[in-house]
Amino acid sequence: MDCLRSFNFSTRINSNFTTGVKTWNTGGNNHYWSADISSLSSTYNIEGFKNINVFGIDAIGSIQTLTGTGLGGVVVNDWSIDITLNGQQPIIGGNITAVPNSYSLNTTAVANKIFPISKYSNSIKFADPYQSVTSIELGGTTASGFGWETLTNVNLLWQFNFIVYYKFEGE
Repeated sequence: MDCLRSFNFSTRINSNFTTGVKTWNTGGNNHYWSADISSLSSTYNIEGFKNINVFGIDAIGSIQTLTGTGLGGVVVNDWSIDITLNGQQPIIGGNITAVPNSYSLNTTAVANKIFPISKYSNSIKFADPYQSVTSIELGGTTASGFGWETLTNVNLLWQFNFIVYYKFEGE
């Protein structure tokens, strides 16, 4: 990360979710839950007189339940947030074998610009950057854990600082 510049933005939000939540019980007090909240979206638009090339993003923070709420308390065991880099992805010459392609590899899919940052992998780094990045989007979130307090209600608190490592184009 030598000679790179950085900037950061943060989020702190608390939300109760009743849709996209699955809860189950395996007997006794084993209350498990999983949430897929794909409706979330926020965009950081990059402005200035020069384009930037993004070499990496770190996410420092956590998703947990907000203490003191009446409903939806949970223990968050794992989480991920989709980060989309709107720019030109680094490409190397090559092709994908048509058959078999069991994993549906695709070099031009929009999903190539989406990187889930998670509790266990909270950083993305590129030796060759995403070029001319115009915006960075925070998208869908998944989370899971145990100990749900309310059968169909999950209360989540996001607290993050995102650090973006970049160079101006041409540097």
